[in-house]
Amino acid sequence: MSEQKDQDYYRAWMSHHIVSRRGLFRGLLGAGKRAQQQVELESVRRAIGRPPQAVAERLFLALCTACGDCIAACPYGLIEIKDGAAALQIDFSACDTAKCNDCTTSCKTGALSPLILSDTALRPLFAKGCIGRGNNDCRLCERACSSHAIYFDDNAQPTFAESLCDGCGQCKTACYHGHISLVAGSPKLANLSER
Repeated sequence: MSEQKDQDYYRAWMSHHIVSRRGLFRGLLGAGKRAQQQVELESVRRAIGRPPQAVAERLFLALCTACGDCIAACPYGLIEIKDGAAALQIDFSACDTAKCNDCTTSCKTGALSPLILSDTALRPLFAKGCIGRGNNDCRLCERACSSHAIYFDDNAQPTFAESLCDGCGQCKTACYHGHISLVAGSPKLANLSER
């Protein structure tokens, strides 16, 4: 008797919870698409800041031989070898991503390409103690940003437009309070020939 009751219960439950063939495939393919997007994001995201015009992270790590040519070419002394590859460290001077790119010119391996947009993939992170939140006079980061990526919203909270940021670090060097740090993110890897 109990077995018949269980069968009736599940038959009734299934009659209200039918998944169509289209729904099944949509669910499976949707999950696959989300997984693919996650893998693509992880393969693009930088482990640390790289010199501007660095190719995609996995390719960069495969091509960079840590020869040091980019270090010698950098007029600002921002590039170092870290974990066997070139890395960008912005502390006291910003990277002139718009004009310089001497590191790219010196690279013989193709790890830095003049066909890639100039972006270090470093993005600003604002500390809670940012003085600009409560004082309109201290907006040095906003004024220093040559790409106009940093702005203060209606609630006086500092933020930045990801699409405009090229990771130059002007904001960090302008903030003499030390309330901005730079963290590695995802670079804009668009090919300049496609623009």
